[in-house]
Amino acid sequence: MSSTITAIAVIALLVIWHARNRRHPGWCASSDGRSHIYCGYALVMIASYWLVSAPTGTTWEWALGNAWLLAAMVAFVAGFENLNRATAQRDELARLMETLAPTTDSISR
Repeated sequence: MSSTITAIAVIALLVIWHARNRRHPGWCASSDGRSHIYCGYALVMIASYWLVSAPTGTTWEWALGNAWLLAAMVAFVAGFENLNRATAQRDELARLMETLAPTTDSISR
């Protein structure tokens, strides 16, 4: 019963967090960032399974769950790094386009 409640709670939290993450300005610009974040969601689910199935905090299941959780953290960090990089690149491109100097040369016909 506790594993079912834990699974529902983890899924609910991930759905709420995903709704927030989709508003990130780089979400549409970086497929790598989205991919890393989606992998992080799956890794969190795997980690929660191993952490809930561990009978005590000192068994190998607990260590395996923590390893999966570490992998999820790395995936989230890489994903948000890619999203932020895509946003910075778009901002840089927009700034460069805004600062183009108008030409005073006429077009020869």
